[in-house]
Amino acid sequence: MSSTLTIKTNNVPRDLISAFELNGAQHSKLRKEFEWMDDAEFESAMFFNYRGQIYALADFLRTEGDLLAKGWQGILNQSYFDGVLVKIVDSCKSVVVGRYFC
Repeated sequence: MSSTLTIKTNNVPRDLISAFELNGAQHSKLRKEFEWMDDAEFESAMFFNYRGQIYALADFLRTEGDLLAKGWQGILNQSYFDGVLVKIVDSCKSVVVGRYFC
């Protein structure tokens, strides 16, 4: 039995930001949220905001097969049935984000 994925996106590019671009308060807040990263990982990581949550691009796994063929380059599973997909656009300055459901 094969499952069909439903993908929803508004195709709006979201800026990728790095920790060094943030002011002191923003940097501290983000650092607390990603405290599991060591300092070098955190300072080199790229982040984006989607639906009120901050995501680290490094948390996404590279896609394969049909998803990659459709342009989705990264996947972050949130449960067995759903997750978040990303397409890197604008010369690696932004991501288009989508949600998938089985």
